[in-house]
Amino acid sequence: MNKPKYGFTEFIDSSRDSAHFRTVVNDDLPNPFGKIAARTHIERRQIAHSTVDITDMVRLAVTSLFEKLNINGKNCAGLVLASCNSQDQSDTLDNIASRAASTHEIGQSESLNYACSGFPAAIEKAMEMDNEEGRHIIVIMAELLSNIVDWDDENTAVVFGDGLAVTSIIPGGKHQILDAWARGDVDDPKNCLGFERKKGTMAVDGSVNDEIERLVITMGKHGGRYLYKDVPQALLKLADDPRFGGLQGIDRIVPHQANGKFIEKIIALLKKLGLEKEIPVVGTISDQANTASASIPTALAKTIDTYRPGEIIACPAKGAGEEFEEGKLSHGLLVFKVGE
Repeated sequence: MNKPKYGFTEFIDSSRDSAHFRTVVNDDLPNPFGKIAARTHIERRQIAHSTVDITDMVRLAVTSLFEKLNINGKNCAGLVLASCNSQDQSDTLDNIASRAASTHEIGQSESLNYACSGFPAAIEKAMEMDNEEGRHIIVIMAELLSNIVDWDDENTAVVFGDGLAVTSIIPGGKHQILDAWARGDVDDPKNCLGFERKKGTMAVDGSVNDEIERLVITMGKHGGRYLYKDVPQALLKLADDPRFGGLQGIDRIVPHQANGKFIEKIIALLKKLGLEKEIPVVGTISDQANTASASIPTALAKTIDTYRPGEIIACPAKGAGEEFEEGKLSHGLLVFKVGE
């Protein structure tokens, strides 16, 4: 049986909901390290309120999508949840996704932690679901990174924020998906990114408890330098896919929003190539920070209304490995065509 040709409906940034999130400028971070904007291009970020968990975020995402599309669970065949918070919740991501689906009488659910490559990974997973009746499949990227960051660690605290983005795919949807894939087994020779349980870390409220262990994102000694050198070039290489005519066949690149300096470097690398046409590179990190799997769909939610119908959009991603496996990174690519 042939798989349907899917397309996106809408992209929604739910992190602007003031009942669930607050906006935090750099000077108001628990530890306001110096020159954050100059080093990252980040000026502010969304942080979830202390009472909010992944279950609350998923509930908000589903409600936001239903209201936007004027649909309900009976119009949906499945739900996919992507999140880095797979190891710090009181329940598993699978159970959170399953409950959300069950609440709305949606028959299937899946979850995954592909870190910064979570968006293309989630779309790939959604496209593999059974959907004989051609209904919507909900895809949610819920990132509560503020819970897994040591806000006294300058390597990580300066770049991360919380994010919540949602979309749905449906056969014949507005923005035709041309490809979506992700892999979590890319070698990380410098052990750039990982998870570690540590005592004495700083929570998002500024408190430090030397007796309590927290699971936090860590960066290797040379991780930042290696990522700056490797990631922009790797993202560009992912977008340079011969199946779509290489970079000449791409009209716009919306990369994972890891760091504004990375986006700046991608633009510089493109200029060095001397291509026949200019390819815009979308950067929206200034008011969202790095929100892992939510970063690309958040960028799309903010900017897609300015794209021309027919444009081919490449969304490359690279970051920590699946489940933050030590010694591994992930990467992936989503390509779609902008609809009318």
